[in-house]
Amino acid sequence: MKFRTLFLSLLLSVAGYAQTGNYFLSHFSPNQKQSDNVCFGIVQDDRGVFYFATQAGVLQFDGRNWDIIRTNGAVYAIELAESGELYVAGSKGFGKIIPDESGLESFIPLYNHPDAEYIFQIVALKESVYFLNDRNLFMYSPSADSVTAISSNETTGPFSNLNEIFGSVYVSTEEMGLVKPEGGQLVKSKLPLPDSAALIFSTRLENNYLIGTSDNRVFLCKEKLKVRELQLEDATYANASVIINATWINNELVALGTLRGGVIFINPTNGATIEIINYNTGLPDNEIYTLTSDRNQNVWAAHTYGFTRIAPYLPLRSFRYYPGLQGNLLCATTYRGSVYVGTSLGLYKLEKEEFYDEITYYVDVPVKPTSKAQSKKTVSPPQEVKGEPEKGGFFKFLRKKKPTQTQPTPQAKQSTKPTKQKPQYKKEKRTKKILRSTYYGYKKVNGIDAKVTQLIHWQNKLIAAGLDGAFGVDKRNAVPIIENPVRFLFASEKRKMLIASTYDDKLRKLTIEKTGWKDENSIQSIDDPISYIFEEGNAALWFCSFDKIYRLEYSKDAVPIAQSLDIVNPNFDKTVGISSNDQVIIATSTGFYFYDKSEKKLLKADSLSTPASFFANHSTIWFRDEHQWFLTGKAGGHINLQLLNLFNDIRYISSDDGLGNVWIITGNNELFKFYSEKLRPLETTYPLFLKSIGHSDALRVRKSTLQIDQENSSIKFEVVKPDYIGANAVEYRYFLQGLNAEWSDWSSNNNVIDFPYLPPGAYTLQFQSKDIFGKVGEMDAVKVEVLPPYWKRTWFYALEFAVFTLLVSLSFRLSHRYSLVSRLLSLLSIIILIEFIQTAAGSTFTTNRGPVVDFLIQVCVAFVILPVEGFLRKFMLQSIERNKAVSGR
Repeated sequence: MKFRTLFLSLLLSVAGYAQTGNYFLSHFSPNQKQSDNVCFGIVQDDRGVFYFATQAGVLQFDGRNWDIIRTNGAVYAIELAESGELYVAGSKGFGKIIPDESGLESFIPLYNHPDAEYIFQIVALKESVYFLNDRNLFMYSPSADSVTAISSNETTGPFSNLNEIFGSVYVSTEEMGLVKPEGGQLVKSKLPLPDSAALIFSTRLENNYLIGTSDNRVFLCKEKLKVRELQLEDATYANASVIINATWINNELVALGTLRGGVIFINPTNGATIEIINYNTGLPDNEIYTLTSDRNQNVWAAHTYGFTRIAPYLPLRSFRYYPGLQGNLLCATTYRGSVYVGTSLGLYKLEKEEFYDEITYYVDVPVKPTSKAQSKKTVSPPQEVKGEPEKGGFFKFLRKKKPTQTQPTPQAKQSTKPTKQKPQYKKEKRTKKILRSTYYGYKKVNGIDAKVTQLIHWQNKLIAAGLDGAFGVDKRNAVPIIENPVRFLFASEKRKMLIASTYDDKLRKLTIEKTGWKDENSIQSIDDPISYIFEEGNAALWFCSFDKIYRLEYSKDAVPIAQSLDIVNPNFDKTVGISSNDQVIIATSTGFYFYDKSEKKLLKADSLSTPASFFANHSTIWFRDEHQWFLTGKAGGHINLQLLNLFNDIRYISSDDGLGNVWIITGNNELFKFYSEKLRPLETTYPLFLKSIGHSDALRVRKSTLQIDQENSSIKFEVVKPDYIGANAVEYRYFLQGLNAEWSDWSSNNNVIDFPYLPPGAYTLQFQSKDIFGKVGEMDAVKVEVLPPYWKRTWFYALEFAVFTLLVSLSFRLSHRYSLVSRLLSLLSIIILIEFIQTAAGSTFTTNRGPVVDFLIQVCVAFVILPVEGFLRKFMLQSIERNKAVSGR
């Protein structure tokens, strides 16, 4: 608890400063054939699996696979009870999701009466589950499996919302306001809320409830129904966006879902705005259908394009969606508190600007009274203005409108007193500009109009290098240093010089003097294209080319000579290097090399795996093998390093100072700042479980022990570990005891294992998973017994032996009367016994190495039992002859 409090305080204090970036977003979208885009509700079970209420049914998601659970109609509400039962309701009544005979989730209807159509809300309490449509409130008792109902009437009007507060159910009605069921009736609620607005949502965290009303006001409700209105810092934006739902994240953060303004994150203690996530910050759409929080303090928002997971506490911030940034992103850095980004079109600086949102809203304007002559005329009611959001939530379309009734005008005496007219109002559209002072935008740095590939800090200066040359940057102005296109620029703090590798394969040494920059062409012994330069302390400079590495010792000689070192780089990929702890490390696509000072040559490193990708900056190399990311050198960042596994296509990594936060650019042109040492809350680890067992083109019951026949021993297992940070980065391995000698390799594809054939025997299957943080999970072992054919089973051997015994007994009994029958029975007994011995021996000594080997084994067994067959035949025939002789006497 202390850890979380410390982390939240740290995050909120950082959020108060500028240029902190936007929350990290992950987008998920199911197959369009599986589900309609509209989502009405989201829940997460104890295993970590999500369930979404959609028009196509209940959509199930485990982080990797989407599955649809078919229901008897569209699903408009979904609720997870404390007992773990999952209730759903919709266009044709309500039911629940329970495992079927195969252990897979399926829908079971509970109540599909015509009065229970179009249910749009569910509240699950300990003893009862409540379901609401516009005409009825249904109360279902799971223990008694019974349903009772309370219907709306003229006094209450249609029902509009259903909510729970401190164990009591509250129903919003159109005529009577807020009511609660008591004794089979609806009574007026004592909840101290304004009567002018309807209660549209309530969400709970511990003993605090967050309550929202239809006039975009938010309240905090504590025990004994003490209600306090929360004064929102951005109330104007919230009113214009129309708040429709909310979810708690923790005691310090709440997410408000809006109809047309995305998600607003606020502090529930004072109403301060922490962050706004909308289209301008990476959200695909501003209309939020519904939202919920998961067990790792992340928010799931449903919209037209699927689902977005918002991670407030992940130490990654996005800097891509501030306005003004153009071109493909190539590099980024922080200089004097400002963010600079180099792109294919130039250099951009992130600056604070007065950004205005133009908000459209509607107001009621009184209509001027008409003349007496006009007042006698019938006045038609005002028409609804298009574009105004409907109050009452997302399910307004499910509520049937009451038919209008015309009352006959009574024939009464006209009064001489003037009739007081009821004031008439009409809707007028208004617009208003709202200053969003927390918004920032990118501004182009003047003087650089071409690709910028490098941003380096040197002598308390920011220098940008690229196709326009090298420039010193001062705020939004650039001063030229060298005008030749620069391939790579190296800055030496110790020697106070710059070395530029230009596109004409020259090395230019630059120093700054009082009169300006001095350009020297002093390094003439290297004429290869140099893509990376680093420094070995005070000893030497290193130049990395495509197939050679050059070492140039610092010397007082006028013309220093560089040492040339060969490396294996057949694809001519980029090579990089660092000097760390008096050791030079060279990274290539074929592996790592260390420099041996005594022999003055590069030695291949066997202790490090071949990198799939690598980047170097200052004294650090980040590299990834086929499983995860590593770093070597002087930089920190080991705490959250595995979060880099979220990205499979990183094309740029660089730290601001070699020790702190890291800038990341992905193949999707996304820009993130990675807080490598920032604390993050402990992640809830979801269990690894068996999802399905496929056998004989059908799904088998998911249980710990299975029995299958050898003739059809093909079987497929699928396991899953729900993970939503980096589901594709989760790796699996398995061990089938009885078939394999050791565990399989780790692979992200090992969650589905198919065994085409298993020989008879008993097996134990074990699975393990490993997430991006290296946490290993293991599920209960599955025991599989493969049964041999019936003629190889014990009961068949026993039957053969019983038949053999019976035939032998009959042959002896019939030998004195029916000698021919006795001889036939004796021969049949011998055949059965020999077959029994051969079958038993063949199944014992089988090798499964092929039919030829098995045939040779059977031949050997036949030769071994041949003497046994002769002895038995001779013995039985002699016994028959003796019995015949005795009977003849």
